[in-house]
Amino acid sequence: MDTSDQGPDASGREPFVPKNTVVGIGASAGGLKALTAFFEHVPERPGVAFAVVMHLSPEHESHLPELLQPHCRLPVVQVTETVAMETDHVYVIPPNANLESVDSHLRLSELEGQRGRRAPIDTFFRTLSETHDGHSVGVVLSGTGSDGTLGLRWIHDRRGLSIVQSPQEAEYDGMPRSAIAAGHVDLVLPVADMPAAILRFARGAPELAVSEEGETQDESELKVLQQVFAQLRSRTGHDFTRYKRSTILRRIQRRMQLGGVEGLPDYLKRLRDDPDEVKQLFNDLLINVTEFFRDPQVFEHLEEKVIPGILQRKAAGQSVRVWSVGCSTGEEVYSLAMLLTEVAERLEVDPQLHLFASDLHEPSLAKAREGVYPDSIAENVSPQRLERFFEQDNGCYRVKRELREMVVFAPHNVLKDPPFSHLDLVVCRNLLIYLQREAQDDVVALLHYALNPQGLLVLGASESIGPSDLFVCEHKECSVYRRRNVPVQEARLPTLRFSPGRALSEEPQARQPRRPASFGALHAEMAEQYAPPSVLINQNHDVVHCSAHVRRYLTLPGGDATHSIFRLVEEPLRGELRAALHDASKSGEIVRSRPVEMTIEGKPRRVAVQVRPATEGELRGYFLVIFDEGTEGPPSERADKEAGPANAPQLESELNLARQRLQTVVSEYETTQEQMQAANEELQSTNEALRSAMEELETSKEELQSMNEELTTLNQENRHH
Repeated sequence: MDTSDQGPDASGREPFVPKNTVVGIGASAGGLKALTAFFEHVPERPGVAFAVVMHLSPEHESHLPELLQPHCRLPVVQVTETVAMETDHVYVIPPNANLESVDSHLRLSELEGQRGRRAPIDTFFRTLSETHDGHSVGVVLSGTGSDGTLGLRWIHDRRGLSIVQSPQEAEYDGMPRSAIAAGHVDLVLPVADMPAAILRFARGAPELAVSEEGETQDESELKVLQQVFAQLRSRTGHDFTRYKRSTILRRIQRRMQLGGVEGLPDYLKRLRDDPDEVKQLFNDLLINVTEFFRDPQVFEHLEEKVIPGILQRKAAGQSVRVWSVGCSTGEEVYSLAMLLTEVAERLEVDPQLHLFASDLHEPSLAKAREGVYPDSIAENVSPQRLERFFEQDNGCYRVKRELREMVVFAPHNVLKDPPFSHLDLVVCRNLLIYLQREAQDDVVALLHYALNPQGLLVLGASESIGPSDLFVCEHKECSVYRRRNVPVQEARLPTLRFSPGRALSEEPQARQPRRPASFGALHAEMAEQYAPPSVLINQNHDVVHCSAHVRRYLTLPGGDATHSIFRLVEEPLRGELRAALHDASKSGEIVRSRPVEMTIEGKPRRVAVQVRPATEGELRGYFLVIFDEGTEGPPSERADKEAGPANAPQLESELNLARQRLQTVVSEYETTQEQMQAANEELQSTNEALRSAMEELETSKEELQSMNEELTTLNQENRHH
């Protein structure tokens, strides 16, 4: 039942629904004073739920609910088990536990054993952002340390509201200053002003029409959106028209909500009048969710399989080149640097490690270069790595110089800037999902161009390349792809500025023989001239590359353009080619067809087709089709020569081959029939199950109607009495 339109329950409070706002409040030393001041300014019916996470001693009973209740108009409850949230309630964390948000419930989990690895505020803020997305609010009050900094980052980047107590007002300003320094705070306010700002955010969500495909439904709104893009392009130099429109609109909606702007035209006017708002929108559009060793299973796979393979292919002193695309504040690339260092030591190899990290957001790159992170990273970085690769600095962790010097940070736009080159590994996680499909294809082609042969690409868990001639999937769960060494069109690269050459009137100099850039390329060029004509086809039997002289066996059919080898090859060869491809794909071995008589350029020829399947590495699934041609006399003369008993074994062999192929066709036909029959039975079974479910739904509907009639009768009786 949809409760979104229901009114107050019997207690007079609104029932909790997914779109209700949940406010998480984190505090530590000096936090009790700030909390009491906060709740003194919360009205009686705010329409939101509050959850207070405070650093409490695990060994002592907490009296926080009793201390807050006199200053609060709402019920204050300590969470002791999984509880369903209600609006207009305050929920308080108990001692010796973590508090987590799951759907519309709060639940407890075990507190970390080591005190230094405990970050209960970060834990709650992260689960809150994942559960309530743009309907979450994170508040950091007085306290020491940096707990809450990473959590606010998650809330901010998932379109929630992040608020920090003014450091000048806080009794202990460590937590507020740490959060502000991280750069993911929307508002810095005195405690007394926070409740009003939170309620403005919760009640003032503007609606922008966005279809399921992410395109605006209103033509006038689309025109305004293009003008917003123009403002961003002119003020920041970056074009967001190739990003998914739904993502852009949600970020714009959040900025409108924070500024109290109701319509998109009004927000456009604000962008034109306020350059700082353009900067804020630009920062919001660049989603910078990251952490050390994010998605541990991916980094485990990199450590155990990917990086050892890369290092073992390198000779001593050779360079290993890695690119982290969209590095944000550097946690990912430093995680890669740690893994590379550890695996190289374990394998006792000494390559030159070069890591490149790029991002659009200059402030994030500045933080990455500095390499200073809050002490809460201990939740994701092991104590051994903290000791080996970090040094403590004023309550924070700073990446040691030896690791920082391995990484080059650079501003880079993967949609318009040339890539780094000769790379062994590219890590581009959670970037493609924000781009339109055409832009995704361009980025994938660019990364293919940047990688070495056998190079590897790592995408985010929710990203994939799909069927592609450029990459083959190596590990689906971790989204690891290996570069196919196939000829492709040149990647889209920026055009270099024109540099004046010699004047047109100058006499051309005589060309001198020059050493070829690559003997491998020269070898391929000469083989192209003298080897038998051939084509390379993929697993779909589409032609992906042709040799120079193969056109004598191909024809251009009428109708729509096609790459299918069966439509391009000359008619006499089609049957033999189809049979040879079938046998080669089934056996994995080289198959040669019988010679076929045909006329080429007015002369009789006998042409055999040889199919060579590729069975190794990234070439698996491709077939090389070679056309082997021999000269013959006129058909009548050849028939006289071949007549007689001497030719009987050859005819018998061809007859046996034809029988085998006919038997194969019959077997495949029977198998297909069986599969279709099984599929038909499954469909019938599914249909019966759907009918049964429909009957159950109709029965339930009748029962509900009966119960509704009984309730109506009881209500009438109650009113009568």
